[in-house]
Amino acid sequence: MRGIIVLLAVSFMLLSGCSSGEAGDSSLLDDIKRSMDKAKVKADEIVHVEVVKDGFQVFYRDGEGLNTGFVKNDAAAKWTMLSQETNNLKPEAGLSWSAINKEGLHMHFFYGVLANPDIAKVITKKPDGSLEKSAKIITTDTGIRLWFTYYDKQVDAPMDIVGLDNGGHQIYP
Repeated sequence: MRGIIVLLAVSFMLLSGCSSGEAGDSSLLDDIKRSMDKAKVKADEIVHVEVVKDGFQVFYRDGEGLNTGFVKNDAAAKWTMLSQETNNLKPEAGLSWSAINKEGLHMHFFYGVLANPDIAKVITKKPDGSLEKSAKIITTDTGIRLWFTYYDKQVDAPMDIVGLDNGGHQIYP
């Protein structure tokens, strides 16, 4: 019985380290950095790694912006640039966002940075309320608050990005 409890505890620690994207697996981070170097991607900091289908989505800081890319989980560990523009790390409106539809990777998502500490929840949805998703919000060790939502298929404009406070009141836009 004690062996099962220890096994469960170790499994939980390993799984929580992977899903949280913390820098717990240095060999994974080394592989990601090599892939970025090979693709000539300059990054000041890897902010977060999210496990996704077929690989890892990497959020990284380059100067004053947040970008993202994808590393395939195979022997080649090929880097694919996902972001077309940089999200400002200190957006005046308190929230920045970008939308990415990468059909070849089956990745369709919104992401951005939260600078307003009162924003507790981010929702992406169509103006009619359909396709509503609540974003995952990550606060890094360096204080960057990023958010992202994934969709199963391509999502076209128009879309609303809504920031809510702890009471559920809309404070962005």
